[in-house]
Amino acid sequence: MTPAPPAPNGLRALPGAGLLALLLVLALVNAAAVRVNDFRVFHTAGQRVLRGEALYRAEDAAYPFKYAPVVGLLLAPVGALPLRPAKLLWELGSALALFAFLRQAARLAAPAPTRAANALAAVLLLPYLWHVFSLGQIDGFLLGAIALSDRWADRRPALSGLLWSLTVLTKPPYLVFVAAALVARQGRRLAALVAGLAAGLGLPALVWGWGQNLEVLHAWRAVLGRTTPELFCASSNQSFWAIGCRYLGPGLAGAAAGAAVGTLALAGATAWAVRAAPSGARDTVTSSCLGATALVSPLGWWTNLVALAPLVLGLLATLSRAEAPRWARAVAAAAVAALAGVALLTAEIVPRDTFVFWLNLRHYGLAALAATLAALAVRAPRAYSQPMTTSSM
Repeated sequence: MTPAPPAPNGLRALPGAGLLALLLVLALVNAAAVRVNDFRVFHTAGQRVLRGEALYRAEDAAYPFKYAPVVGLLLAPVGALPLRPAKLLWELGSALALFAFLRQAARLAAPAPTRAANALAAVLLLPYLWHVFSLGQIDGFLLGAIALSDRWADRRPALSGLLWSLTVLTKPPYLVFVAAALVARQGRRLAALVAGLAAGLGLPALVWGWGQNLEVLHAWRAVLGRTTPELFCASSNQSFWAIGCRYLGPGLAGAAAGAAVGTLALAGATAWAVRAAPSGARDTVTSSCLGATALVSPLGWWTNLVALAPLVLGLLATLSRAEAPRWARAVAAAAVAALAGVALLTAEIVPRDTFVFWLNLRHYGLAALAATLAALAVRAPRAYSQPMTTSSM
């Protein structure tokens, strides 16, 4: 991996026991909660696999299983347990996966984060972290998997590509990491990705047979086609697609326009940052790809914005560097203020009607876009001039 910059004290601080403890507390609190929400989808999928039942059903309505059949097979151990114990293990596993992701986020961030930056980033990301646990979502596992995939890309390319393929089979927007792999010339990792995708699509045939597997794949495609378009403009969606629906026109046309404009802006800002700091190109593109998994995705829910962690850490580290240009600190301060503002406009703090009003304005998505562009803009060339050393918080 390309060496990353030291923090002002000569050390790149990595999240440690304090953050892990926070994540475990969030996990335990939500494991004890009565509601199961999204987690029930995964538990039910595991049960259906064990019983030999259909994974994809129209009667699932607002909570359908929408992932590749192989993901259902991997959920079989979850379905083998009663709901409450399964939820507890799911939440604890999610906490560990998010911890692995946030450790890698600190390695990717530029300038290098301090301990204070890690703590402040956890505060800014807390609304998103809370809802990952509260809803029992799968995003913590996906972020942990892609973090380990990036970490192992050079040393263990086959395992790296396999982990990456699992994230893509669960959520196709993780294909954006092809850009990072190309920049880093990770041919073996890309080959392992292709092999992993092929194996993931074919493996269920060993369980259901080839004919039945084709029917299951068709049912998967059908449920995606039936449920995805109607969610482009949903209020909880805070991606470029939903921003386009709100500000560039209703329906698919506005959504597509938002996706096109936003993606071009993100790609342009990434290219500028790479040109400004070519020695940090790999980390810059990887950080941008993480943000893209939420912002470019047709169904980028606001909880997915946890993926912005490397960019948020870079903004906070910029504020702590006295040698940073005045314009960079001003841009970073404005972006951090925007993130702090939307963190306060959450359903746990403001009245429900107020929260829905701001949600419909896409306040999470707009703040995330501003933070992403700002973080890419302040990745100064001199930030990559020294080798990385680390310490744990």
